[in-house]
Amino acid sequence: MSEYQYYEFQALDRPLTVSEQTYVNSLSSRVQLTATNAIFTYSYGDFRGQPEELLEKCFDIMLYMANWGTRQLMFRLPKSLVHPSVFEPYCLPDRITVSSSKTYLILDININDEEYRDWIEAEGWLSKLVQLRDDILRGDFRALYLVWLKAAGIAIEEEEVEELVEPPIPANLKKLSVPLEAFIEFFDIDQDLVAVAAIESIVEPFVSEPLEEWIAALPLKEKHDFLIKIARDEINVGVQLVNRLRQLFTTPTNQVSDETDRRSFSQLLESAEEHTKCRNEQEKIAAQQEKIQKLSVLAKNSKQVWLEVYELLEFKRAKTYDQAVAHLIDLRDLAEYQGKLEEFKADIKQMQKDYSNRTGLLSRLKKVGLL
Repeated sequence: MSEYQYYEFQALDRPLTVSEQTYVNSLSSRVQLTATNAIFTYSYGDFRGQPEELLEKCFDIMLYMANWGTRQLMFRLPKSLVHPSVFEPYCLPDRITVSSSKTYLILDININDEEYRDWIEAEGWLSKLVQLRDDILRGDFRALYLVWLKAAGIAIEEEEVEELVEPPIPANLKKLSVPLEAFIEFFDIDQDLVAVAAIESIVEPFVSEPLEEWIAALPLKEKHDFLIKIARDEINVGVQLVNRLRQLFTTPTNQVSDETDRRSFSQLLESAEEHTKCRNEQEKIAAQQEKIQKLSVLAKNSKQVWLEVYELLEFKRAKTYDQAVAHLIDLRDLAEYQGKLEEFKADIKQMQKDYSNRTGLLSRLKKVGLL
């Protein structure tokens, strides 16, 4: 299998300067570069720079995929907006980590999984996930909890730890945004595991925040400081202000904080396995009901369908043979449902005799088990 590596960086808070673009260009002649985006793709060789260093210098988010089983998402987060301690409960060594520079935190989600080992196409993924950075800055840690489920499963499977206890459970896991759904798909997080984990997640309805009232109550000194930041066109002032207002005027209720309320990963996994069995059974019942409805309709028109089968056979073409065989499979299912399978088999034997020189038809009948 050929190697495939894909790096994509995006600048969200501000576009790259000319000097920054020059620096990015110097890292590879293959780069696809704009003022807000850089893409590096390799089928052999490797990226000459340091991805984390490039992210810290120029960009706000990076996605990396390699077909030997790595999927990585890194966020550059201003220290002025978030404290590293909020991420600690969700961190797992080598998989979910936070590093710090003078101005930024780098949140690194780096998952290696054998299930990822395939030829991949990474283009378009990052645009589906960029909203998550803003969500995290505003205190929505659902993405971190969800990827913890994935990372914890791998850590236990590889016997790095014997047991893990889930981190604080964010609110609204039962109703996920489009970016979070894409995040689950990107990291291939077990949907049944997500479903059972979400059971303990509280539902926090959207409430329009009284920003005008909060701002009016903000101390005069802080109002002055925020106005100065706006006048200087500083980055993320709106997020800073909203976070400060929430800190002053709301009580955090969006996660389980009591250690005794948290479940072990083995408990989650056991519940997920039971959930999978129940879901499979429900899907099986639904499929059977759908099949019965389909057969009930077919029973009313079976004679017409048999006529259509023979009409299709007269064309002596591969396409019409395929259509005829598809009808015959449905008629076999109907015969089995009605207890008339032997009569159907006799009809097929007669068809085999009548069309003994139609090798294309006979091979198709054998392939689907009708002969």
